[in-house]
Order: sequence, then structure tokens, then C-alpha cells
Amino acid sequence: MGIYVLRRLWRTLLVLIGISVVVFAFVRSLPGDPATVILGERANPVSAARLTEQLGLNKPWFINIKDPAHLFDAQYPRYIWKVVHGDLDKGQKSQIPVTDELRARFPATFELALAAMFFALLIGLPAGIIAALRRNSVWDSLATTVSLVGVSMPVFWLGLLLSYFFAVVLHWFPPSARLSTGVDLQPLTGLYVLDGLLRGRLDVAWDALRHLVLPAIALGSIPMAITARITRSSLLEVLGQDYVRTAKAKGVAPRLVTLKHALRNALLPVVTVVGLQAGLLLGGAVLTETIFSWPGLGSWLYDAISSRDYPVIQGGVIFAALVVSVVNLLVDLSYAFLDPRIQYR
Repeated sequence: MGIYVLRRLWRTLLVLIGISVVVFAFVRSLPGDPATVILGERANPVSAARLTEQLGLNKPWFINIKDPAHLFDAQYPRYIWKVVHGDLDKGQKSQIPVTDELRARFPATFELALAAMFFALLIGLPAGIIAALRRNSVWDSLATTVSLVGVSMPVFWLGLLLSYFFAVVLHWFPPSARLSTGVDLQPLTGLYVLDGLLRGRLDVAWDALRHLVLPAIALGSIPMAITARITRSSLLEVLGQDYVRTAKAKGVAPRLVTLKHALRNALLPVVTVVGLQAGLLLGGAVLTETIFSWPGLGSWLYDAISSRDYPVIQGGVIFAALVVSVVNLLVDLSYAFLDPRIQYR
């Protein structure tokens, strides 16, 4: 197990280095100049050139082959050197360290992703199990139809529909933000629902929960549909195995056969899909956070891309890649607990 974890960590490091190179080159190939974005289109060329020099954007991207002695004068080696020391630079517009922005915004994304996955599993798992146990019935058709709609519905369109009907028309839930105007909360963990409970402010916890419902449903619709479909197909395959028929022939209770023998073995592909979806959600849900004005990683990266804020784009993407890699590693390690036959070497 230990050797396998070390190998995976080494591969994760190589993946992160590769992603950093791609992102670094890509953001600098985008049209537009950060100095012009910061100073405005009518900026003095001399001021723009001076700001470009201050930001270090006038230096070569990678290694200067003609002068290898000045390796760290190039932009990429200097950036990697800072990353190794925990310095992701400052945002070009906000002048706030990227690490501080990550600490402030990741809890919002984590809370939203957690609520979205809770919704996806709460609906998707039972729907898939019922569809498998009641194959070709009305329940199977209903679950299949709902999952198909969930996969096909664009997130931005579903988010707008939810916001319009449940916030504007019915006034059941707030349309945006994490808390209502005038609600004061001193964060402890950055998870507002939990912070409200820890502070003994049930009104704040309830307000934060109401703000969380609509974006969580919009963000969790696709994972919910995928979970339902994978659960159904995996459970149907397992229910046809010989050991399941043997358990039924011995007179084991149907509920015990389903929960103890079939469902546990059917969860392996479900865990894989859930882990991949959870990693993507934690990496930042750009569309959902933008529609609902959710101050998380997704909306932050969207604003950074719009303003050509190189340090924010690079730091945000690398952090998102790190989160996805860690979640995938945890999913791989969980296989050994779900299926004792799996051994890592």
C-alpha cells in the first residue's frame, strides 16, 4: 500500500508540473495585455510598459537558451520557485496574495460541492437501486427519464430556471449570494451553515441553508443523473451473478441479498463516478457560481480570465488540479475497503 501511494504521489507531481506548463503557456497566448486591462484602453504607452516591467511580463517565458546562467530571470522558473516556497504571487488587480484568496474562497466552493453531492447521492442512489430492482416497471422508466433529463439539461439553463421560478415567482429561496443582506456572521470554518450552528445562530444557519438549496440542486443535477444510471446498470449486472442467485435459493431475505451481497459489490463503479464528479465540483463550478453570485473558486477564476489576471489563473487552476488528484487518490484507496480482493502493490 505504501509503495503504491508513493507511486501515485509521484505521478500526481508530474501531472501538476505538466498542467502548470500548459496553463502558463496558454494564459500568455490569450489576446490582450494585463497592463492594458489594469490601466484601461486609454493608458499611456509609457505607463503600460512600466507596469509590464513591474509585473515581470517583459521577460522570456521559459529558459533563455542563450544565457542559461540567468535561469530564474525567466517567468516560468521564477513562478515555480515561488510555488515551491508557498508563494503564488499577488493578483494583478486586487493585489491580494493568491493563497489568501484561496483560503477565503475554497470554503464556499467546498460547502456548495458538499451540498451538491449530498443532493446527488440522496436522489441518485435510491433512484438507481429502485430502477434496478423494479426493472422495466413504471419506476424504472421514471428514474431513467429523470436521469436522462438531468444529464441533458445545461447547468446554466437549469440554474436560471430554478432562480426564476423558486426565487422570483414563488419567493421560496433567495436568488443569489451566501447570506441575506444585513445578516452578520463571524466565520469559523468558512462553511456558513456549520458556522451558524457553532455560533449558536440558528437564524444564520437557516439563512445560509436557504441560499444553498438552489445552487446545490443546479450543480448536483448532472452527478445525480450519472449516479442513478451507473447504480442501475451496475446493480443489474451484479444481481445476475451466480452467488446472488445462490443466496436467494438458500432463502436469504431479499433485502439482505440486495444490501449485503449485491449492493456492496455494485458500488465500485459508483464510487469511481462519484469521486470524479466530486473532484470536478471541488475544483470550482464556474457556471453555477457565476449565475448565483456564489463567491467561490469558479466565479473567482471567471473574473480572473476576463481580466487576464495571470497569477490568479495559474494558482487557481493548479489548486483545482491538486484537489482533483487528491480526490482520485482517495477513491482508488477506497476500493480496498469496498472489495477485499483488491490489493495494492
